[in-house]
Amino acid sequence: MGLAVALALVVVVAWLAWLLVDALRARAALEDVAARLPVLQEQVRSGQDATATVEDVRGSAALAAAATHGPHWTLARALPLVGDDARALGEVTGAVDRVAQDALPRLAAAVEVASPAALAPSGGSLDLAPLADARDDVVAADRAVTASLESVAGIDTASLVGPLAAAVDDLRDELAQVASQTSTAARAVDLVPAMLGADEARDYLVLVQNNAEPRATGGIAGSVLHLRADGGDVALVEVRPGSALGPLPESVVDLSGAEAALFGDDLGRYMLNVTSTPDFPRAARVAREAWLRQTGEDVDGVVAVDPVALAGVLGAVGPVEVATPDGEALRLTEDDAAAYLLNGVYRDHEDPSEQDAVLALVAREVVAALTSGTGDPARLVDALAGSAREGRLLVWSARATEQDLLAGTVLSGELVGRGVDPAGGPASPVVGVYLNATTASKTGYYLDSAVALDDVTCRPDGSQSFTLRVTLTSTLTADEAARLPEYVLGAGGDGTIRTNLLVYAPAGGGIRGTSGADDGPGLFSHVHDGLVVGARSVALAPGESVTYDYDLVSGRNQPGEVSVRKTPGSRSETTTLSATGCGGSVFS
Repeated sequence: MGLAVALALVVVVAWLAWLLVDALRARAALEDVAARLPVLQEQVRSGQDATATVEDVRGSAALAAAATHGPHWTLARALPLVGDDARALGEVTGAVDRVAQDALPRLAAAVEVASPAALAPSGGSLDLAPLADARDDVVAADRAVTASLESVAGIDTASLVGPLAAAVDDLRDELAQVASQTSTAARAVDLVPAMLGADEARDYLVLVQNNAEPRATGGIAGSVLHLRADGGDVALVEVRPGSALGPLPESVVDLSGAEAALFGDDLGRYMLNVTSTPDFPRAARVAREAWLRQTGEDVDGVVAVDPVALAGVLGAVGPVEVATPDGEALRLTEDDAAAYLLNGVYRDHEDPSEQDAVLALVAREVVAALTSGTGDPARLVDALAGSAREGRLLVWSARATEQDLLAGTVLSGELVGRGVDPAGGPASPVVGVYLNATTASKTGYYLDSAVALDDVTCRPDGSQSFTLRVTLTSTLTADEAARLPEYVLGAGGDGTIRTNLLVYAPAGGGIRGTSGADDGPGLFSHVHDGLVVGARSVALAPGESVTYDYDLVSGRNQPGEVSVRKTPGSRSETTTLSATGCGGSVFS
C-alpha cells in the first residue's frame, strides 16, 4: 500500500511539474506575442515588410498552443481549483494561434499590395487595383482577429491566478489594438474604391472650416470645394466662398425644435453655418441640400477639413506657392499655413474678395499637391489619421451602405453620448463641449479652450457622476486688438470674443448643476437628439479667462472611461485628462 501511495504521489508531482513547466512556457510565449504585436502594427501601418515579424508571432503562438494541449491539460481542465485557469489558458492560446496562423499572413500579404507607397496618388489619380486585390485578405484577417478578440474578451479573469490574469488582460488589450487596425483596413478596402469612383463618377463637397470663426464641428464653412472622383482620378471642379452660398429665404431642411432653439434657422439658410450642429452627418446633409438648391448639382458625399489639417498635409507633401491678387508670392509650409489661413490673410488683405481669392488659390494648390504623388506617403497617412482623431477630418456619404461603414469611426463626427469598447469592455460616458461664435468676426483665432475632469464617483447602477471643468481663454492682448483690422474684430468690435458654449451630458444622464465666475446669463437647457445640453453665452475681453464647472451624471451601466469630445481650435492640441474613479478618463 505504501509503495502504491508513493508511486501515486510521484505521478501527481510529475503531472503538476509537467503542467507548471508547460504553463510557464505558454505564458512566456504569450508575452512574446503581446510584445511583438505593436511592432507588427507599426509595420502594417507604415507599409513595411512584416514577413519576419509575422513568422516570429506565428512561432510563439504555435509554441503557446502546443504547450497548453495534451492529455495532462485535458485532465487539468476537468479538475476543480485549477480547471478555470487551465481552460482559460487553453482558450487564450488557441485564439492567439488562430490569429497568428490565419489572419496575420493574410494581413502581411495585403500590406505588400496596399502599402501607403503603393496607394500614393500620382498625377491626380489613385490606382485602385491594389485595394481591390487586397480586399479578400483584409476582410478575412479582420474576421479572424475579431473572432479571437471576442473569445479572449469573454474570459473572466477575476477567477484566475494573478500572473495568468495579467497575461490575458495584456493580450486582450493588444488584440483590441490589432482589431481596431484590421477593422479600419476592412472598412477602407470596402469604402475607398467605391467612394473614389471605381464603379461610377462621384461628386463631393469639401467644407474648409475656418476655426477663427468657431462652429461646433470646427468653424464656418469658409470655402467650399467641389471635387469629382472617377476611376481613381480626382479633380477639383470649382471653389466657392461659403459666404456666396446663402442666405436662402428659408431653411433647406426641416429643423427640430432643439435645432431651432440652439442654432437658429441660420443652420439651414447659410452654408457658412451648417457646421453649427455638433452632429456632422446632419451638417453634411444640410450642406448637400443647400448646394443642390443653389447650384442644381447633387453630390454623393461631404468632407470637412480645417487649416490645421491642411498644414499637416503640407508636412507630408511639401510647401505650396501661390501668387496673390496683388502680385506677391505666397509660400506656405506646415509651420505657418494654419496661422496664415486663419489670421494672416485678413491682415494682408482687408478686401473680402481678395481674401476669398487667396483662399481659393491655396485650396487649389493643396489639392494639386495632395494628388500629385509627391512627398512621403506614410507621413501623409499619419497626418490624415491625426487630423481625424482631433475631429479635423470628417467624412459623410449619401449612400446608406457606405455611411453605415463610416458610422462609429473617428471620421464620422456623430453626436453621441455613449461609447462602446471594441474589446467588449464596459460602455463609457461621452461628454461634448462645443463652441459657436455669436459675432461675424475672426477673433476665434485667439480663443483657447481646455477641459478637465474631477470628482469621478462610481454609482451602484453603473452610472458615474463627475465634475467637468471648462476653461475658455482669450490669448489676444488689448494692444494687439487695437491694431487688428475691422474684419478680424467684427463691425464695432473691440477684441471681445463672443461665443455660445454648449455642454452635452452623456446618454441617459444630465446636468445636475453648474457654477462659474461670471455674472452673465445662466444656463439654457434643452434636449438635442436625446442628449441633455446646457448652453450659455460667454464674452471674453482681451486677455480674459473664465472657468465653468458642470456637475454631470451619466446614464446607467456606463462604468467605462469618461470620454470628452470638443470643438477643434486654431491650434493643434493634445489634451490629457486626469481623473480617478470607475475608469479614469480619455480625450477624443
